[in-house]
Amino acid sequence: KVVSVSGWCVWHDLPTSVKFGQAVRKAIEEHYDGTVAILASGSLSHHFAENGTAPQFMHKVWDPFLEQVDRRVVELWERGDWQTFCPMLAMYNEKCWGEGGMHDTAMLLGALGWTDYDQPVEVVTPYFGSSGTGQINAIFPVAPLKG
Repeated sequence: KVVSVSGWCVWHDLPTSVKFGQAVRKAIEEHYDGTVAILASGSLSHHFAENGTAPQFMHKVWDPFLEQVDRRVVELWERGDWQTFCPMLAMYNEKCWGEGGMHDTAMLLGALGWTDYDQPVEVVTPYFGSSGTGQINAIFPVAPLKG
């Protein structure tokens, strides 16, 4: 069974997306007995190369500041430091051109437990730039919720 959720969430805030993720988790736990995978697509900084500059940014991030913030975020994720990352998500989105307002990230972390999530991610592909954006592929292990 697959439930697909996607949207361009411009009419609500990130805390609402966190609540949506929490509701997804609750529905899974209450109504499904089996193995579940949550696939989330998003990005780190997401400033696409501007018109006429795409070739020079094919494998680069748009700005060194964005790359440095992305790399710090990946460090937090690899350490499982969600107590630091989650409260800064809105500012990260605002300052670093978050893709889709970073609602995808908020929904995923809501499903995983938000600031109570304590698992480090497994980075599958090291950080790379693509068309001006910062990218990784990572596995976010699912763990039982506390409390």
